[in-house]
Parts: sequence; structure tokens; C-alpha cells
Amino acid sequence: MTERLILPFSDVGGGIKPADGAKLYFSDTGLTFDASPKDTYTDSTKATSNANPVIADSLGVFPEIWLNGSYRAVLKD
Repeated sequence: MTERLILPFSDVGGGIKPADGAKLYFSDTGLTFDASPKDTYTDSTKATSNANPVIADSLGVFPEIWLNGSYRAVLKD
């Protein structure tokens, strides 16, 4: 089942957001992060993968991210 990722810092108006160009990396939930990058998707159909990492725009806002299964995510500036 595909589920949309709702980020706790997506409300730019609330003043809590990542920096311009922040990167959100996704991988399998194994012991080491770098071992197995895992695809996320642009919509619920899973027809198009996002880049990995997913990069925030100039306002620090990420595009829609849809997940399929379990993930580990790391946010870097």
C-alpha cells in the first residue's frame, strides 16, 4: 500500500522548515543507512520515482513524497 509522507515541518507559515536545498535521503530500515537506498514516489500510482535524495525548493518545502513500505529517512542541509 502506498502512503503519502506528511512532514511535520511542511508548514512554512509556521516558521518551522528545513533550509533551501535541504536533502531528505531514504533507505531500507536495515542496520546501516548507506547500504540500500529506497525509492519514493511522486504520487500514489508509483509510476514515477523521486530523486534520492528529495531536495527542498527555495522556500525549504519538499514536493509530495509517497512511500511504499517501511523506510529510514535522514534530513541533511
